[in-house]
Amino acid sequence: MIVGYSGLVIIARTGDTRLDELACVDDLFVAVTDNVRAGGWRIGFLGPVDDTSPEDLANDLALETVAPAIALLVFDSDCAWATAADPAGDTVDFHLSEETIRLLVTDGGDSFEPLNGQALAGLLVWAGKAGLFAGSGQLAAALEECPGPFGDGIFAFAEALGIAELPEQHN
Repeated sequence: MIVGYSGLVIIARTGDTRLDELACVDDLFVAVTDNVRAGGWRIGFLGPVDDTSPEDLANDLALETVAPAIALLVFDSDCAWATAADPAGDTVDFHLSEETIRLLVTDGGDSFEPLNGQALAGLLVWAGKAGLFAGSGQLAAALEECPGPFGDGIFAFAEALGIAELPEQHN
């Protein structure tokens, strides 16, 4: 049996600053993997954190980096609750794999609030504020993906937002 990843994931534009050098991440006292992307963007897998929400972390990241940022709370690689924030304090709440979250929540007897129907337009605005060029069709498809045990769904989501991989270096 393979156990999936559970924990926080962040997407932030930090330039040359490593994610573990950010004050808002350092306070979480967790190990960070740092996937460097084009344009100074980074994707970090923080691991389990009990005392912070995606909304709080996204807002803290946006304020510290003075750039739009995203924080996702991933559950067993299957789904994520997430917030995109910008330095002005505007936020967009959304899910990765909303259908999976719907099944988990309704099986537990809790009520479910769908977010992605309204979130797509907000994420496109967020991408514009970040200077990114997101495609609405590609972004809508990425929102339906599971985060995945190796973060493939998160990387696809970042690419749908316009956050590209670094070009390969040829020697």
